[in-house]
Amino acid sequence: MATPNIKFIPPQMADPSKYTTRANRQGPLWLLLKDTCILISVLRYLPLLFWPMKSKNGDDEKKTGWASVRDVLVQGLLFIVETIFLVLFVPALVSLPGILFFAVSIAGGLLVQLIAWPTQGPRLVQSNMNPETLRESDNHQDERWVFINGICTCSSGLQENVDRLSLLFGRSVLGIHNQSYGMIGDVIECLLQRCLSYKTMDVRVACEIVKGCLMDPEAKKVVLIGHSQGGIIVSMVLDQLFPELPNESMSKLEIYTFGSAASHFHNPPILPRTDATDSSPVDCIKYIEHYANEYDMVPRWGVLYATRALLTNRYAGAVFVHMGATGHMFIQHYLDHIFPVPGRTDKAHNGPTVKTNRFAGNGHVVQNGDSTHNLVQTHNHHVEEAQDVEMASSYLDGIPVVDEQASAKRQDVTLGSLVKPKKNVTAPKSAKAAATTNGDAAPILNGNVHRIGSFVIVKGSPSTQTQKYGGRTVRQISRLWLYLGGKSPPAEK
Repeated sequence: MATPNIKFIPPQMADPSKYTTRANRQGPLWLLLKDTCILISVLRYLPLLFWPMKSKNGDDEKKTGWASVRDVLVQGLLFIVETIFLVLFVPALVSLPGILFFAVSIAGGLLVQLIAWPTQGPRLVQSNMNPETLRESDNHQDERWVFINGICTCSSGLQENVDRLSLLFGRSVLGIHNQSYGMIGDVIECLLQRCLSYKTMDVRVACEIVKGCLMDPEAKKVVLIGHSQGGIIVSMVLDQLFPELPNESMSKLEIYTFGSAASHFHNPPILPRTDATDSSPVDCIKYIEHYANEYDMVPRWGVLYATRALLTNRYAGAVFVHMGATGHMFIQHYLDHIFPVPGRTDKAHNGPTVKTNRFAGNGHVVQNGDSTHNLVQTHNHHVEEAQDVEMASSYLDGIPVVDEQASAKRQDVTLGSLVKPKKNVTAPKSAKAAATTNGDAAPILNGNVHRIGSFVIVKGSPSTQTQKYGGRTVRQISRLWLYLGGKSPPAEK
């Protein structure tokens, strides 16, 4: 099996002077217009959402069965109906009287609700576990694992997702159903959430569930996983809970997203104790990881655009990009390639299952420690002891190429765009001594210190991130894989 080409975008520094979210700088209508234009620009990748179509596993999203056929038919019908509504919207707005247009719009919304109703199911779904997975979950009773699905996911699809997560990680997983109203309806909902911070029912339910987990005194760790639109919901949950809960509670969180459509990820820094030797701030949530396929349309609109083009945007966490990869389905295009089922056989997922009514637990409690950008050092000495998890993943064994360009832009340019020094503020003496002038261009104080207008940008060494992460496999950088097979990351010192 060929080793995949993976690019790694290191996490941002925990420095509040450098980053903020887009909503703090731009109005919601401008964001809505801009996000719509970006979405249109990536529509050429739409046919690749479901590619490759082939799957060797019987429990992927494309398996046959009455529920799958029903879900596909409903999604197809919703797409046709919503396309007709979009085409007729402007003519109806211009030609129909206001009251009649309002009545027609309400009728159209009710029709979409009626068509989608058979596939929606309950808001909360608990994972099914076979006896072996149930025994593993008994060792992790002080953990809570929560999953939020993405666009076009029906209730049966959410059940498949949480069942696979349980099988992979040996924990009970609670699924929060981000209910689907068809591809077009879901995309419109994404725009409203990203640009207008509109809290849909899914966001409100997720906030209450996650808040309850974090405030539960028996819960020592809360793992929150989001796919696609679920990434937007996760980011909105963080925006809601950071002002409400103490840092001690929020620091229980670990966050992992796949194909995230979110435009920002907030993670405020906390200052260490006054008696600490290192006074630099650290992220409140220590572990945030994002996984994306390069030609997946959704992350090209979300996490990949946010981390590469929105230089002053706060997008916390490390990003793993599977270069050349297509597809957006959670199990088939992400989990199957990144985290294959340990010791998988065809019978592994077909045994008797047990539905639990608890979230899960923890056998090894991970204490507060290094920030997200130090996660490599945290795991480096312990990867070997986790290798006894029976698995074969060319993705995990791949050595990512550190995206120095994206990292340098995010770390350096943001200082100039947010922190404007007073007129009498000058560069450090060491930098001034090396200053040179290149005609009318901005002065170059030395190889790493530049002046942009009245801003002084002090850049880190281009090889800093490569020195830190270069030559390491995904196993040595990633934290999520350490949970495979019911294992737990080593306790931090």
